[in-house]
Amino acid sequence: MTNFDLSVYLVTNAEMVPAGGSFIEYVRQAIENGVTCLQLREKDLNTRDFIARAREVKKLTDKAGIPLIINDRADIALAVDAHLHVGQDDMTVQDARKLLGPDKIIGVSASKPHEILKALEDGADYVGIGICFDTKTKVTAKLPMGPIGAQKLLQIIKDSGKPLKTCLIGGINETNVQRVRAQARIPGLAIDGVAIVSCIMASPDPATATRKLVSLWNETPIFWQSLSTGPEATVKELIRQVRTVKPLVHHITNGVVKNFSANVTLAIGAAPLMSECPEEFGELAQYPNNSLVLNTGTPTEEETQMYLQALKAYNKHGKPVVYDPVGAGASTIRRLSVQKLLLEGYMTVIKGNQGEIFTAAGIQKSMRGVDSGSEEALESAVSVAKTLAVQTRSVVVVTGKKDIVVDGVLDGRPSVDGEVTVAIIEGGHELMGNVTGTGCSLGSTIAAFVAANKGSPFLATVAACSVYKQAGRKAGARAAGPGSFQTLFLDQLQACTETGDYENFQIIS
Repeated sequence: MTNFDLSVYLVTNAEMVPAGGSFIEYVRQAIENGVTCLQLREKDLNTRDFIARAREVKKLTDKAGIPLIINDRADIALAVDAHLHVGQDDMTVQDARKLLGPDKIIGVSASKPHEILKALEDGADYVGIGICFDTKTKVTAKLPMGPIGAQKLLQIIKDSGKPLKTCLIGGINETNVQRVRAQARIPGLAIDGVAIVSCIMASPDPATATRKLVSLWNETPIFWQSLSTGPEATVKELIRQVRTVKPLVHHITNGVVKNFSANVTLAIGAAPLMSECPEEFGELAQYPNNSLVLNTGTPTEEETQMYLQALKAYNKHGKPVVYDPVGAGASTIRRLSVQKLLLEGYMTVIKGNQGEIFTAAGIQKSMRGVDSGSEEALESAVSVAKTLAVQTRSVVVVTGKKDIVVDGVLDGRPSVDGEVTVAIIEGGHELMGNVTGTGCSLGSTIAAFVAANKGSPFLATVAACSVYKQAGRKAGARAAGPGSFQTLFLDQLQACTETGDYENFQIIS
């Protein structure tokens, strides 16, 4: 059966209903307010009581014209003429099909490539992919895969050429459902929906919770709502806008570069703010014309939790986040921090040297040092940057002699089909590598440009890198060494943003 809608798929849990609440009333309100599919999961009821509850729920689903899917129990599905979902330890899809017939929806849980292949072979109608995020709904040893992890399983389905619907399950709620829909897609295929449990079943107001989830699923993600649909601004206009708007750039960065990053931010006409106080992140994220720089120089467990709090606050309000995974591949704790942050939040821009970007993309490479990056050919770096950009739906910047900027935002369009745009920017000066903080402070510059030009994050990033390269080249031509370069660089950043000077760049795709 293929004619069913998994968009907002409620999986019930009677134990989550708050004290004084009615399970059936919760189900009724969820159905009336937009869930498109409902799975009845009961682990503790005896068979007779399970059948009675299923019949009561089926009256509601039939009235609304949505499927009722029974979890695990083929006998209950047969008794009430419902559909079925099975886990990896339950009855096989083939055996269930023999019992239920060809017209019933049969779904199966899957988290690994061989489980997807088996579902395709057995003729499942859909797979519930998970777990997406950490969840307390179900005790499991599975590690969260996030929407990016789900892409690998979508690719298997696409490559098979067979129809198989998909939904993600595990920890999905109003704070992440839009990012899940934006990221859980590959060229030619996207997830069909999300399975929701506690966000509705544990809510004090299931009707409002359901309406909000349905609305969020159908709306443009908040982090793309400012994207421009008009004619593209010129680079000079993008530069001028920074001094006009004077954006506030909130830095969470390593102590070595704070002073220089603040001075760079001031030099380009923006306002720096340094705060590592989680209690104020929510307020700071609501300021107009602002952005967040996450420079993860010291990613202890405590620091990573603080990064996550800031990231979620800025994501909640749709504000730009520039992520700089400093030395990402240098140690296990740094790699784990990168994985955690990319799992839990949306980055407008991900910026790093080749080694850092390769690590963020899940490619292990040896690193000679925090600022050195790799010696991979330009083509290899472009390829990896494209992959990461499409996976995360972010702008990705690979710094080096030639900066690479890749547009994974794609104007916020749902599809990731077709070629992504890549810009190559030459310029700068070798002395830039001899002054601590020049790499990190590019993140400050990008954050200011994107905050001032929210409608064009890719072009704003290209403009930021172009101005930065131009200032570096001009300062280097006059400097006697790294000491004088630092002062001259700040002067040139101010001059370039006042006059609109920038290095030319090349669009290669």
